[in-house]
Amino acid sequence: MAERAIGSDNRQDRRPMSSDRVPVLPPGVPYLIQALNDDDLGFREIADAIEKVPSVAARLLALANSAWSSPVSPVLALDVACSRLGMHVVRTASIAIAVSQPFNPARCPAFDGRTFWSAALLNADAATWLAEPVLGEQRSAARTAALLSNLGLIWLAESLPAQTAQAFAQAVDAPSGSINLALASSCGLGYDEAGALLAEAWRLPPALRDAIAHQFTPRSPASPLCHVVGGAIRMVGAARHDMPWQSADAGLDGLGLDLAAQQAVFGRISASIQATTDLAENLFSVG
Repeated sequence: MAERAIGSDNRQDRRPMSSDRVPVLPPGVPYLIQALNDDDLGFREIADAIEKVPSVAARLLALANSAWSSPVSPVLALDVACSRLGMHVVRTASIAIAVSQPFNPARCPAFDGRTFWSAALLNADAATWLAEPVLGEQRSAARTAALLSNLGLIWLAESLPAQTAQAFAQAVDAPSGSINLALASSCGLGYDEAGALLAEAWRLPPALRDAIAHQFTPRSPASPLCHVVGGAIRMVGAARHDMPWQSADAGLDGLGLDLAAQQAVFGRISASIQATTDLAENLFSVG
């Protein structure tokens, strides 16, 4: 099945994971992801969907009552928590919490949860902002695909800890694309391919799977969703490494996002790095 996710690159089907284990999503999570991608739902409907996955509901309540949120009085109801946190944070944080549950990357000490989750949340924000003027109803798909774009990395860290640590050592302070190449060398596949395998095993929509699979090597012709997700990831990588955004991204330019529009989004990304890192630390208690 993996060939369908990454077959347009004519790569071999490489599955070096120990025992070939694919993590299983907790019950209710597929429904929750579907609900969170429906932009027509309000706080009450979203809260009803989240309540079906108690572990996610508990973490959101904890976030609403944390120092990060700084409520005047304790937040006791989930719909109040959703209203306080805002729909954007609720949608992104809920999916991140839900998909994180099957993984335990502690076997790989080199795996930095703070970096991983802050990058994932930044990717989601960047894709949302880039998608606003060009994707219409696919804005939620862009947010979700970008949020899940590096999920293969946490799977590699859990399943192939030594090889993943080797890749981290090879790509210290390098952009995310370089880390992906190092993983392909040491693990046999990059986190783009690993993420596509997860997306297919979890039966996520093909559009999401393809955007994950082709985040570094867009197929030709690439869908607007793939261009937005890939552009978001490149922007976040540049911002996190203090690199300027001086030239228009060809894929985004083709969607009508000129250099000025791209730089505006890049500025929002750069300005939100610290707040997003704080959010990641509060969500996942990572240091």
